[in-house]
Amino acid sequence: MGTREKGFSLIELMIAMVVTLIITGAVFQLVSAGNTAFRKEPAMADRQQNIRMALDLISQDLFQAGYGMPSFAQTFTNNLNAFGPMGSGGVKTDELEIFRASECPPLDVCPLNSDPSKSIVTKQTFSSCYQMPAIVIMGNDTEWDLRWTTAPGKGTVGKNCDDSGDDNGGRHGHAVVPPGKAPALNPTDSFTSWDKPPTYMILGMAIRYRISIDATGTPNLERSTGGGELDLNGNSTWLIIARGIEDFQVEYENATGWHDTPGSIDCAGSSGCTAPTGTDYDRLIRRVRVRLSARVMETGKFAGETRSTALVGVPNAIRGQLQTEIAPRAALAALGTFRGEL
Repeated sequence: MGTREKGFSLIELMIAMVVTLIITGAVFQLVSAGNTAFRKEPAMADRQQNIRMALDLISQDLFQAGYGMPSFAQTFTNNLNAFGPMGSGGVKTDELEIFRASECPPLDVCPLNSDPSKSIVTKQTFSSCYQMPAIVIMGNDTEWDLRWTTAPGKGTVGKNCDDSGDDNGGRHGHAVVPPGKAPALNPTDSFTSWDKPPTYMILGMAIRYRISIDATGTPNLERSTGGGELDLNGNSTWLIIARGIEDFQVEYENATGWHDTPGSIDCAGSSGCTAPTGTDYDRLIRRVRVRLSARVMETGKFAGETRSTALVGVPNAIRGQLQTEIAPRAALAALGTFRGEL
């Protein structure tokens, strides 16, 4: 009797192959999911970090809005709603402009015995932080102005700067307004028409935020401390703060609620805002709400993920959104003083 041969039947082989394919598919899915997480999580973290960093900087600027200015002053530029490119939510992005002084100490302004639109003299010498060219705030207790200044090319400071007749040995600060440069970045009259002349000068900033699309089509949040204008050397004052920020929406709260624009807070019928009324103080902006939306720079579709196609720009990008509300310190102090709380 011959040896009986043994082996797998065709059915057994097919069953083994099916089981192997199932196990292999499960392993592949695990590997694919891990690879997706490996790519997705850093991108998501990068997106969230972009928004947080941008909101932190905006929050600091908003909190200090109005610093170094009269207690009753418009510290935000009006009519910047829907001023930028289309955002991811299907509406145009906003811009934001904030007026405030720097941390440099204020200087006393000498009597304006010459054309104040061309030359400014201070009783004290400029400290090291007064680096010209610069934007300065000229003001008194009720009025203010913001203008570009630079160091004089030549010329001396006149004597008898203060009431005592002491010329301080000729050691005064001296700045000039460049010819042809707009004298004010905010919509106020030149101080030549004020009720009283400016009494102080301090380095100022017109901090402006916007969304700008770069050459690669990437939306970025940009910041300028010069009101978005070119500096005196013709260079751009815009700096990229965060990349991938594609939506920027701003709202302002006064006594009547939330609005898309800050409006005007000029005193009603009061020249120079020397006596603002309760109605005037109701116009002060006491809180600002900022909402940012960012997208991940990686736009490839991740395994097992679906994304909205209703959003404009890059419809399949991963997006995140953060919102904050900030109360400007100067406005709260002005309201507290008016109510007798401070």
